[in-house]
Amino acid sequence: MTTNPDELHENGAQHYPETLRITIGGADEAIDAAIEQAGADGVPDEAVRSFERVADIRTLLTDRRLDVMRTIMTDSPESIQALADALGRNYADVHGDVQVLAEHHIVYFDTDGRTKRPVIPYDRVRVDIEVTDGSAGERASV
Repeated sequence: MTTNPDELHENGAQHYPETLRITIGGADEAIDAAIEQAGADGVPDEAVRSFERVADIRTLLTDRRLDVMRTIMTDSPESIQALADALGRNYADVHGDVQVLAEHHIVYFDTDGRTKRPVIPYDRVRVDIEVTDGSAGERASV
């Protein structure tokens, strides 16, 4: 299979860092974090997907979508149909979950004709939700 360079280029995913970090914060905070994370070569150490509210992350990362992500990362299924078979779920539902994850630039695709192999190019996906008391003091990560 070959990587679809147009899709990867459109998504800015030519080079993948090891970690995808999903977090809470505005666009400015995400840009600042990406700049902070940039290594000496200007490539970030991690990709960041930032959401405004915890509820947005809860909506995105349902139990079923987390299962989809785990299976893609561990089994490297050759197609969405193979992913659905591995999960014991119907194709339409799995396809919908994969599309939602792709819209959020978590899943990408390698294509071969009509076959789309779902890929999560990161070694790990980390979710960071910071709970604070509103002061500049101690912070607890949840």
